[in-house]
Amino acid sequence: MKPGWALLLACGSAFAAEEPKFSGGDGLSCENAVVPIVGEAGAIGPAERQWLEKAYGGGAPVRQALAESTDGKRRYDLILWRKPDGQTVDICFDVTTVFEDTIRDIEREEERGYPHSPAR
Repeated sequence: MKPGWALLLACGSAFAAEEPKFSGGDGLSCENAVVPIVGEAGAIGPAERQWLEKAYGGGAPVRQALAESTDGKRRYDLILWRKPDGQTVDICFDVTTVFEDTIRDIEREEERGYPHSPAR
């Protein structure tokens, strides 16, 4: 192998996508939500799925919904997950930090009363 190729191969892994990290709890309630730590909003879905598959040894999503805390300060991704044994479990992911910029933009638009904003 030529030295130039060895350097390219050695550096190639540095460009690979960063593995998601998680904090928080077990996700069985939103007070104990799993908190995905990802670099961009587009990585949230795959990170959640990775956590669910690892936590439950596989499975598949049944239903997914977005929700917010009663005070409106936290955003949650609620996933009903079917485990390999067929039982289902509701898991709550706190996605507030992932979507903070997007949420701020939407709130600014709503404050301005843009016509495309749905009425509340």
